[in-house]
Amino acid sequence: MQDLTVAFEEKNLKKEMDKLAEELKKDVSIPGFRKGKAPVNMIKARFSQQLRAESLQKLIQDKMIDIIKEYEPFIYGPPVIKNLDEKDKEIRLEISLDVPPKIDLDLSAVQINDKNDNEIDVSEELEKLREINSELKSVERGIKKGDVVFINIESGEEAISNYSWEVGDDDFSKNLIGLKTDEKKQIEVDLPEQFPIKGFTHEKKIINVNIVEIKEKTKPLLDDEFAKDLGFSSLDELKENLRKNIEEEIKKNKKDDLKNEIMKKVLDMAGNFEASPTLVKLGSASGLNKDEAENSAKQATLLDAIALKEKMTVAESELDEWMEKIAESDEEEFEEFGDEAIRFVKQSILRAKTLDFLLNRAKKEDSNA
Repeated sequence: MQDLTVAFEEKNLKKEMDKLAEELKKDVSIPGFRKGKAPVNMIKARFSQQLRAESLQKLIQDKMIDIIKEYEPFIYGPPVIKNLDEKDKEIRLEISLDVPPKIDLDLSAVQINDKNDNEIDVSEELEKLREINSELKSVERGIKKGDVVFINIESGEEAISNYSWEVGDDDFSKNLIGLKTDEKKQIEVDLPEQFPIKGFTHEKKIINVNIVEIKEKTKPLLDDEFAKDLGFSSLDELKENLRKNIEEEIKKNKKDDLKNEIMKKVLDMAGNFEASPTLVKLGSASGLNKDEAENSAKQATLLDAIALKEKMTVAESELDEWMEKIAESDEEEFEEFGDEAIRFVKQSILRAKTLDFLLNRAKKEDSNA
């Protein structure tokens, strides 16, 4: 919040009153004068309170437009008039405005650890692909870990038929090991949290299971044919594609980590400042707890303050690109907000640009680049 004092000279107020009186004269009828012909002094005398109030409001609005331009697009809430002091030659107005604070930080002093120690291993991703593309084949043997079994389950009046379950390391799975097709068993066990059957979860129950079918997972061979099935010409091409994807993911995660590191350091440098009350409320309304809402609002408020200090702007092309993305999404509410939606988008763009600015400006330690 910024507390501002706005001052007007009484002579400027009188000039505005004269202008309004001239405009009012055209539409006012006063006994003894034809419409629009009454003397201005008579208009000013008869409507003095109205003219003064409207003139003061006009001067305040004009001044607020200038102030808002200085902080755009980071106007979080409407201005609040705290006090109006009218003296002989001057009118002073105290206003509270929910905008970013004025800051003076040595951003060049920010240092980050840019060490690149990530090794790229595609074998794990290849195994995930093999797992996803596994075939299930029915087998006539006892259940083993890794099998997918189809079972009928009963517990009192509750029942489910032909339920599929991948046998793992949980207690429920351990009770299935060794059972064969058509075999039945009564077990008492704490069911896994992921068990998606209403009434069967998060408590120990005696249940009856009947094995309907046992299927074994068969992973495909890791060869060129496997790669071709996935749309690649060879296994080498698949590996190279995975490597590039992993590199991009590592870069993205690293950039996100560095931005978080920078944000923490800049917050420490800024010391104690008030986050926008409006942004705190918005955070709480979105489901954040008190501390999370306060921290989120502080980060946004500080980024906005830096954006203002560095005189960052949003190009029309940047705004158009974001608005096109929104138009393609399901965020229909933006269309209803009009100017507020555009202000929100500009805030988002500038916060992202400010983080990139801080990242590019920060001194990098232990860099292998």
